[in-house]
Amino acid sequence: MGHYLGPKLKLSRRLGVPIAETPKHAEVVEKGRRGRPRMRRQRSLYARQMAEKQKLSFYYNIGRRQLRRYLQEAQRSKESTADALIEIVESRLDNVLRRLGWARTIWQARQMVSHGHIKVNGRRIDRPSYPVQPNDVIAPVESSLEFVKACAATAQNVSVPAWLALDENRFEAQVVRRPKIEDVQLPFDLDCGMIVELFSK
Repeated sequence: MGHYLGPKLKLSRRLGVPIAETPKHAEVVEKGRRGRPRMRRQRSLYARQMAEKQKLSFYYNIGRRQLRRYLQEAQRSKESTADALIEIVESRLDNVLRRLGWARTIWQARQMVSHGHIKVNGRRIDRPSYPVQPNDVIAPVESSLEFVKACAATAQNVSVPAWLALDENRFEAQVVRRPKIEDVQLPFDLDCGMIVELFSK
């Protein structure tokens, strides 16, 4: 799933939630809600768990095996597994670029990292899943500065979370602390407990 190459709007339409914070995805979901109502059977518990898993996977652009590894890591945490899981995926470098407003979508952020446009603590990173840590300094590599600025100009209504500090003059950011569950603002409701139950079977 992490390498889905099809039309992204189709994912939002299928799940009935905007999996990207762009007007296009919101409009697709709203049009679906305004459509002719259809009678649907009550979904099974498994179907509801799978829907929650897919929302998380599509929103953060991660595959099933990677999600399972994150869940195992979350289970070793002292806090609730569900909260720890969200905090782990929120700390991915590609997601951090989205939160900073340097990328309009998670797919653009993934490509930006994969192509070597971003450095952390002065070292070029090309792994989108790279987990950022407190005090990490994130910036474009010198040759990619104008490109990243151009990408950032296309992002809309970005509110940088409190766990990140953005220096717009120097065009770099610092990780202030680990993200907390209350810092995470998703464009849809997510029952992370159902995802934990799904992988616990």
